[in-house]
Amino acid sequence: MFSEEIDFQEKYRDYTFKGMRREEGIILMLRRHWLAVLFEFLPVFFFFLGIIFLHFFILGQNAFFFINISPNLSGLIETFLILILWLAIFVVWVDYYLDVWIITDQRIVNIEQYGFFRRHVSELEHGKVQDVTTEVQGIFPTLLNFGYVYIQTAGEKERFVFKQIPNPARVRKIIMQLQKHAILEEKKKEGEILRGKA
Repeated sequence: MFSEEIDFQEKYRDYTFKGMRREEGIILMLRRHWLAVLFEFLPVFFFFLGIIFLHFFILGQNAFFFINISPNLSGLIETFLILILWLAIFVVWVDYYLDVWIITDQRIVNIEQYGFFRRHVSELEHGKVQDVTTEVQGIFPTLLNFGYVYIQTAGEKERFVFKQIPNPARVRKIIMQLQKHAILEEKKKEGEILRGKA
C-alpha cells in the first residue's frame, strides 16, 4: 500500500487532534525547526539584557533620566518590565507550539495560531494536491536542513505552506506518494462504479 518512507510512526499512535476521523492514522506531525524559533527569541533576549542594564545602571542608582525616584517606584517599573518579558516569551512559545502541520493517511491538516485568541485550521485531501515544492534558503537552513514546503491545490485555497519545517524534501516525497495513492484509489472506485460493482 505505502512505501517504507510512508509508514505510521509509533510516536504518533497515541496522538489525536480535534476533528480527527475514526479510521485516520497520523503519518507526520510537524512544527517549525527549533533554530527558526530561536531567532524569534532574540529580541526577547535583548529586552532581557535591557532590563538587567536598567536594574544595575539606572534604577540601581536611584536616578531615572536624572530624576531621583523611590525604591518602590523602581521596583514597580522592574516588575512591569519583567511581566512584559514573560508575556513576550509566552507569545513566541504559543505561536511555535500551536502551529502544527499534520499529515495523515487521508489528508493534510494545517493548524496556525495567531496570537492567543485566533486560530486558523484548514485541511486538504491528498487527491486534491496538484504540486509540491520545497524551498531551502540561507546558510543555517541549508546546513540544518529545514525550509518551506508549498502545496499547490486544485481547490479555492491556492497553496498550503509548511513554514520552516525540518527535512522538507522528505515531507515532499511523502505527500507526493500519498497523492499518487489517493488518485489510484479514486480511479479504482470509479472503475468499480462503471463496472456496476459499487
